Amino acid sequence: MNRLAFIPLIFSSLTTSAQTVVSTVQEALALARRSNPDLVNARQNRLAQDQQRSATRSVLLPQARFFTNFDYNFALPVQLVPTALFGGPPGEYRSIQFGLPYVLTAGAEVTVPVVNRPARADIGITEQNLRIADQQNLVLQDEVSTQTARVYHATLLTRAAISLTQRNLSAADTLTQIARDRLEKGLIEPLEFNRIRSVQLTNADVLYQNQLAYVRNLNQLKLMLGLTPTDSLVLSEDLANRPIDTPVSITDLPAVERPQITLERARVELSQLQLNRERLQRWPTLSAYGRFTEQAQRSEINFLNFSQPWYQIGVTGLQFNWPIYTGGLRTSNIARARLQLKAAETSLAYERNRQQTDNEDIRNTYNQAVRSLDLNRQNYELSNQNVQIALVKYRSGLFAYDQYLNVFNEALTAQNRFLNNLSNVFINQTILQIRNGQ
Repeated sequence: MNRLAFIPLIFSSLTTSAQTVVSTVQEALALARRSNPDLVNARQNRLAQDQQRSATRSVLLPQARFFTNFDYNFALPVQLVPTALFGGPPGEYRSIQFGLPYVLTAGAEVTVPVVNRPARADIGITEQNLRIADQQNLVLQDEVSTQTARVYHATLLTRAAISLTQRNLSAADTLTQIARDRLEKGLIEPLEFNRIRSVQLTNADVLYQNQLAYVRNLNQLKLMLGLTPTDSLVLSEDLANRPIDTPVSITDLPAVERPQITLERARVELSQLQLNRERLQRWPTLSAYGRFTEQAQRSEINFLNFSQPWYQIGVTGLQFNWPIYTGGLRTSNIARARLQLKAAETSLAYERNRQQTDNEDIRNTYNQAVRSLDLNRQNYELSNQNVQIALVKYRSGLFAYDQYLNVFNEALTAQNRFLNNLSNVFINQTILQIRNGQ
């Protein structure tokens, strides 16, 4: 078998692996939650923030360090001592120099926190910050899901608009051919033919615009789903075949709080923890420590000469710190924490009202769209029938062009209203499903 025959198979396999088929909006939402770049980055950042837990807890654990210092005392302290202390004549003094110019110190130190209430409060603040990060990820997931639902349905809408525009263009082509035949026979004036030709060109331009909008929406959807622009994305769903839920009342809305409200409540709790932490700054801290050092003093650098003595220093004890006055800093921090708490409570109240208003708006929009959809569908089907009837009458000479154009424009209006209403139904239905956790 010719080896070159495998090349098309290889490219075919590569193409197949890069193709993504989405058959329902729920599949699109699941893919977005799994592969959306913003959500992927948010999850990675959450893993990085989790390391802050260990950093905060380390403050309450024993700390040990090894240290070494090398000092050069270029000006040593001198003290005048009376010579009478050494049997000399009274009234005379001798200068005595303390220490040697070169000092090398090596040692180890261990510190153990015993009482540190602010540090323990920091652990709670860190845990709350991690919970806030989780809630922020849920808010981002909700926003990505909502945006994906809108873009997904916008893509299906523009694809359906392309199909309708192609049908309109086909009718305009038929009408133009009829008008051209009549113009050649002298049955109509060039003005009427030009008007018909203008409608044909307008429909062709609308088709190109719809195709461009479809490509844009499809590319935007690829980004939302974590695909590259070169990947193939196929939407196999037909909106006309999707079932429509019944209208919902305010009592049908989910009782579970939206992640935006949960996030604001978590921020209120964080502000309360921060206020408590600032108040704990008034409490004293207590820690135990132990330190052992060895020190060598030399008149010249010869520390490797171990025949000369090294001096050992060992100490252990407790350190008690009680801040009495901090220049007003502590009072200022407490006042600022109180203001931040009030601001967080205000944001929580506002977010509750905003989410309630948004839920009611989604519900009202969905109910109105469901009620209008059947009327718009009937109007859409009637307008299509009227266009066919008007075309037959125009071809037989029973209709003037202006009469046909009026029917055609009415059909365009009915088509746009039906498509927009159909999109509103499924967009808001999907958003309600997202908020119900479906």
